[in-house]
Amino acid sequence: MYRKFLVKDNDQFNPEFFSFVIDDAKMIREQTDHVLPTFKTEIILSFLKNHSLETEWLNVNPELAKLISSGSLSTGKLKSLFDSCQDKPVFRQQMEAFLRQELS
Repeated sequence: MYRKFLVKDNDQFNPEFFSFVIDDAKMIREQTDHVLPTFKTEIILSFLKNHSLETEWLNVNPELAKLISSGSLSTGKLKSLFDSCQDKPVFRQQMEAFLRQELS
């Protein structure tokens, strides 16, 4: 798999080095401002990390699920960054924790 970003084994996530993460999270917040908050952050993070949604979420937050599955939700570079750090658990967990705060 081609990795757009080079994340090294001992790298720590720092939003100052990935300023687009803040902008992309803001863009997602604005695009999803009108949908129910039920599992909203979990659904978005799951999609960014795994490119998939749990079936249960389709029923609890159908509007957000439709927004994501239709391809209407713009995610900027976030999916690429998650793809680039698949095998870097510390970096990935730190980025996920940061995004949890930004998306809530």
